[in-house]
Amino acid sequence: MKITHSVCTLVLSGLLSACSSSDKKDSTLEEAARYHEQATAIQAELEPKIGQIDSLKTMMMAAKMPATEARMATLDSLKSAFEEWEANLVEVPGMPHNHSHEHGDHAHHKHADATLKDLPADQMRDLQRETLNAIKQIQTRLETVTKPN
Repeated sequence: MKITHSVCTLVLSGLLSACSSSDKKDSTLEEAARYHEQATAIQAELEPKIGQIDSLKTMMMAAKMPATEARMATLDSLKSAFEEWEANLVEVPGMPHNHSHEHGDHAHHKHADATLKDLPADQMRDLQRETLNAIKQIQTRLETVTKPN
C-alpha cells in the first residue's frame, strides 16, 4: 500500500511539474508574441514611409538640400535594413498572428519561421525582443533623417 501511495505521489508530482513548466513556456511564448505584435505595429507604421523613400530622395535632389548625398545614402541604408528586417521576421509558433499592413509595390515576404518553429520558448522570446529593438532603431533613424532642418 505504501509503495502504491509513493508511486501515485511520484506520478502526480511529475504531472504537476510538467504542467507548471508548460504554463511557464506558454507565458514566455505570450511575452514573445507581445514583442512580435509591437514590432509588427511599428512595421505597419513605417512601411508607407519606407515606400516613399525614392520620392523623398528625388525631392531632396531637386531642392538641393544640404548634405543630400549623405542623407540619401542613409535613406537607402534604412530601406535595405527594413527590407532585410521584414525578410527575417519570425512568427511565434502557436500564437495567433494578424498582419494587416499594406505592402505597396513589393510582394509579401514569407516569414522566416519554418526552421525556427522548434526554438525553445525563452530563445523565441529573446529573438522577438531583438526583432522589436531592431525595428525601433530603424524607426528612430528614419525619423532623424527625414526630420526637416
